[in-house]
Amino acid sequence: MSKKYDINKHLPIGVFDSGIGGLTVLDKLLEILPNEDYVYVGDTINLPYGTKTPERLKEIVSGVANYLVDVPVKAIVIACNTATANSHHLNETIDIPVIGVIEPTAKAALAVSENIMVLATNVTIESNEYQDIINKYRKDDKANQYYVKCSEFVDAIEANNINTESSHKLVRDKLENYLDKKVDVIILGCTHFGLYSNELKALFPDAVLMPCSIPTGEELKRVLEKDGLLNDNVHQSDVEINLTLKHDNFEDKTKWFKKPVRKVQEIKIK
Repeated sequence: MSKKYDINKHLPIGVFDSGIGGLTVLDKLLEILPNEDYVYVGDTINLPYGTKTPERLKEIVSGVANYLVDVPVKAIVIACNTATANSHHLNETIDIPVIGVIEPTAKAALAVSENIMVLATNVTIESNEYQDIINKYRKDDKANQYYVKCSEFVDAIEANNINTESSHKLVRDKLENYLDKKVDVIILGCTHFGLYSNELKALFPDAVLMPCSIPTGEELKRVLEKDGLLNDNVHQSDVEINLTLKHDNFEDKTKWFKKPVRKVQEIKIK
C-alpha cells in the first residue's frame, strides 16, 4: 500500500545519503533549484551503505524514505548510488517522485564518451545497475568500460582524509592498474567521491570527472516541471540537516558546504 497525502509545490524536497557525500548533491540542487526548500537525512548510524547486504539496504532505504514522506516532502532524491541500486521497491510503496542518481549520471557520461570508468562501492558495482544502463544505451561495442569497487574511499572521506598525502596514495594504489587504459570519463559512482576530485585529476588529468550531482539535479527539475511541482515562490532556500548519529566534528568535515543551514539535528528512524 503506497503512502498518500496532499502533495503541493510548496513542500520541501527530501534528500538522503549514508553520510556527508549526499551534501555534494544537495549543493548542486540548491544551485539548479534555488527556490526549493530541502530536508536532508545523513544516515550516519548505518554508514557505510556500500558493505551491507541488499536485503539490509532495502530495509534502510525504506526507513529513511518513509521518514521523509512523513515530514512531508514532495519528492525524494536518493543522493547515494548504493541506495539507488536498492530502491526499486519504493515505486510500490511511495506515491511521490523518487529520483535516483545512477541512470541520469550514466546517460550524462555516455554523452561525453563511451570509454568510461565507474568508481563505486562494492555493492553498487555488484548490483550491475551501471553496467546494465551503460550497455543499454551505448553504441560502440569496442569502447572501454571499467568498473572498480572502491568502498574503502568512503571511510577515508568520512574521516576527512581528503587531499592529503595518504589520500593521494590510497587512490593511486587502487587505480594504478588503469593508468595506461583509455579512459575519457570517470563516473563518480558514489556521492562521496566528488571530494576526491584532486586525487583523481592528478592520476587522470585528461579524463572528465562525472559526479552524480548535476545530472541528478537536472533530472529532478525535469520531473518537478512535468508534475507541476516547481516552487515559484522566490526566496532563499530553507535547508534542514538531519543525522541519525551526530558526531561532534560534523561541522568541521562539511566546511566546504557553504549554503546557509537552518538547523542540524539528530533524529531517530524507525
